[in-house]
Amino acid sequence: MKELIKVNHELVVRRFFEMTQNLLKLKLIAGENGLDTRKIADRAINRPALALTGYFKHFAQKRLQYSGFCELSYLLDLDQKDQLKAIGNIDERKVPCFVVTDRITIPQHLIDFFDDRALPLFSTALSSVEFIEGATLFFDEYFSPTTTLFGTLIEIYGIGVLIQGLPTFSKSICTVALVEHGHALIADDVVCISCGRHKTLVGRSKKISYGFMEFRGIGLLRLTDLFGMHAIRQQSTIDLVIRFEETLPLDVGKSGLEEPSSCEILGITLPLVVLPLCSGNDSYRLIEVTTLLQVLRASGSNPAEEITKRLITHMQGNHL
Repeated sequence: MKELIKVNHELVVRRFFEMTQNLLKLKLIAGENGLDTRKIADRAINRPALALTGYFKHFAQKRLQYSGFCELSYLLDLDQKDQLKAIGNIDERKVPCFVVTDRITIPQHLIDFFDDRALPLFSTALSSVEFIEGATLFFDEYFSPTTTLFGTLIEIYGIGVLIQGLPTFSKSICTVALVEHGHALIADDVVCISCGRHKTLVGRSKKISYGFMEFRGIGLLRLTDLFGMHAIRQQSTIDLVIRFEETLPLDVGKSGLEEPSSCEILGITLPLVVLPLCSGNDSYRLIEVTTLLQVLRASGSNPAEEITKRLITHMQGNHL
């Protein structure tokens, strides 16, 4: 599988605001002139509690800075001169922006100071916990390595299965058969894949083609019109790769005792099962059985190991 891997290393603050304004309920309070020059360069977020006191050892200046009730209470207990000095010392480290949670009211002299420094300041109606959760999920996705692969991603029995094959392989017929039997399509033809911090691969469809699939000879189909909303999902983990090939060596999978092969996507190793090319109707049955076998393996049951143990016991009992 050839991968063109994309990794985002930084995020301009204006773009961050545009992408998360509704998600994080952000409102720009000050520092508009810095939106295009300041950049977030770390997926984590930072609470500058000690920095407000002047302690900057191990300070994470590349991260978005956020403050809740405790930090603002401490800051506002200082006299006005010390408030400006505390924020100024932080700004000297070229931090990207500040977010204040819990709808805390910011005094006008601080708003003016952020404006003068062109340091973007946002407020949010979210609590600190809610903001941290939402921002962390957003940054995890944005800064994760991504790639795009040809194939079809379907969720089968709770397992995300990436199906690949030659153009002659009837993926459309196979996909419709799987959806008709209660499984859900994630992406048809092109799968957008990202890797989160927990080394889990997540696949999605391109936004423009979400819920649609191309059926050769018929054209575009919207699956929800045919099978209802249960026929599609927005995203799924990728747990198994099934690849159909026109010809296989005669000894591949003959005994049934071999462990699955493997492949790598974004540095993550996944089980790979190579199956012979066959008609679409037969293909969907092969895919279901292969997926069920993967579910059994994940639960600790392995038919190949079980039959091997039986053979060994049989041979020992007969002194073979």
